[in-house]
Amino acid sequence: MRRKIVEQAIPSDIPETTRVLEVGCGTGYFLKCLTERFPHATVTGVEPSEAAVLVARERGCSVSCGTLEAIPSDRDAPADLLVALDVLEHCEDDGAALRGAAAAMAPGARLVMTVPALPSLWSTHDEANHHYRRYTARQLTEALESAGFQISRVTYFNLLLLPVGYATRLIERLTRTRALTGVEMPARWLNALLTRVFSLEVPLLRRMDLPLGMSLLAVARKPE
Repeated sequence: MRRKIVEQAIPSDIPETTRVLEVGCGTGYFLKCLTERFPHATVTGVEPSEAAVLVARERGCSVSCGTLEAIPSDRDAPADLLVALDVLEHCEDDGAALRGAAAAMAPGARLVMTVPALPSLWSTHDEANHHYRRYTARQLTEALESAGFQISRVTYFNLLLLPVGYATRLIERLTRTRALTGVEMPARWLNALLTRVFSLEVPLLRRMDLPLGMSLLAVARKPE
């Protein structure tokens, strides 16, 4: 469902001939989606894990090793669209990371990113995944603006599952357990139920921004 939310957030006025770059592309799943969305574009990825880079290349993706802070330089072909899904929270200096993203983008290019939301939801899941922070909408907006971006949209999502998120973390704290919340794959029936609940937000996000949620989506523009 996150795929649908991100895909519908990508600005419709990006030309088909654009260069699309996904940073933190993992093994290339969403990179394949971007290739389908922009069939005439040059779509490439950057990923810090060498093992993931190899898998992505085996899947036919054009991927190089790098990070958001140090995207491999291609000054002759800057990105017109840069996508970074759940990447910024892994960067110790998020300001440097956003400036690195801007340096890899053409003037007027768009940035689409997601991050985990609400510091009050911090849990062993974040620690296990080497997160440095969770964001509020204001914190993400300020970080983007400090890096020189013009904000088009910042909205929470994954609102309907927010009570489950808080309940899980409360149980963890009360029982003093260290379960890796959200790391293990849930049972098939539970995963199907959570996906169905999450899918209810897709039409909502086409029409409005949500006031709270477990994640944040941002769309920003690099000034010309």
